[in-house]
Amino acid sequence: MGSETSALVTETKINNENIRDVKVRTKIKVTYIFEIVSADNLSIPYAVSINGSSHEKFKNKPARVSGAKGKIVIADVEPGQKVALFLNSDAHPAYRKNPVYLVVPESHDVIINIKEKMGKNNGTDELIKQSAKNSEVVEVDYYEAPLTGDIWQKISHKYSLQEVESLIPIGTNEIVAAAVKKIYSGLASPSLNMRVPAKDPNINEKTISIIFVDGDNPRNNIKNGYELLSEGLTRVHPAGYAAIFSAAVEAGVEKVVLTSAWRPMLGSIAHRAGLGLDVSFIGNARIDRAELRKKNAVHTTNVSEQEKNLLRVLETAKTQQASAKHDVLAANLEIKKAVGEPAKIISAKEKLKTATEASEAADQKRKDAEIAWNAERDRNEPDEVRLFRASLLKCKSVAQVFDPWFMDQDTRDNVAPMPNLQINKNEGLHASHLHITVYEPKIL
Repeated sequence: MGSETSALVTETKINNENIRDVKVRTKIKVTYIFEIVSADNLSIPYAVSINGSSHEKFKNKPARVSGAKGKIVIADVEPGQKVALFLNSDAHPAYRKNPVYLVVPESHDVIINIKEKMGKNNGTDELIKQSAKNSEVVEVDYYEAPLTGDIWQKISHKYSLQEVESLIPIGTNEIVAAAVKKIYSGLASPSLNMRVPAKDPNINEKTISIIFVDGDNPRNNIKNGYELLSEGLTRVHPAGYAAIFSAAVEAGVEKVVLTSAWRPMLGSIAHRAGLGLDVSFIGNARIDRAELRKKNAVHTTNVSEQEKNLLRVLETAKTQQASAKHDVLAANLEIKKAVGEPAKIISAKEKLKTATEASEAADQKRKDAEIAWNAERDRNEPDEVRLFRASLLKCKSVAQVFDPWFMDQDTRDNVAPMPNLQINKNEGLHASHLHITVYEPKIL
């Protein structure tokens, strides 16, 4: 049979009639499993690299994998092919410079467990081979690999000065554009000033100070090469800064304090991918309303005692409304069960009438309570905050705006922002700062 005897699979007919060897190329399955410990169910952008080139499937945008033991399965790998991943903002089709978690399978399927490690750890993404699991019928090569702060930094695109012009919105104010460019040129200190024409015609110009506050998260989780000005600020998409600076100009404020830019191991993927910015001060207004729910929170003029009382009234009204609707459903059910029993039907209909009237009254009571609470909340909101938010909501490069007053999950739809009641986790998280997410569909 010559060289064909080396075939990996042979096909034989019964009684050995017409025996022939067929060479079949074995396909190998490579599986990556992610375990993120710094956040619940983080959604990570990714693209697959085969022999140094992105898989066709990810040509236009990355896919997403859950950090809660989500899996990336590459089922058609040839023996000897180099398989790796592009992750986070480096998975953008135009970037993809830093492939990580390289493996070269030879004959066995491969499973790679990637676990995030907090603290200052070794920055290598090298795979560590593990002992085979006895319970496996099919032989598999097992590996583990860390996802450290240093690796997060590696897979987070660092924007250059040359990229700014094409990434900020067309028509951006020249003063704003110049200020954004300073960040990527290299700031000498964690602040910059914009000199803009004053709204008062009697004043020639005014200065807006932008202050950048470094975060503990990158400093505590990156072992090598992190520095706020050159490595932290420059990993944020330029359109984010342009949106914040433009809002400052439109609101006519003199100061904006940014407390979080790029960070590797805290919160949602937006900040890790350089698409999130947090603001703690707009002018003299502190962006904080945590005292609406928390007794020991920072006190500001943003929340009055009257508002707290009105919120309690609103929540009581909601409870009463839900109870009244339940009574209506119960009365309707009683009518259905009383079929064929006239006396019971009459009694049930009386109950339904009473319950319906009570439900309508409860609806109106809740509506009145909402109006009262909304009015008191709005009365104490600083004008500069309202103007700042309005600018962000109309900005085409902004996808989300969350703050202590309002939450807008998608600024590009026709749904109005919802009041921040600090009920769920996301609302509570944004009770003490304003957050924006940059619109970048080729990353998120």
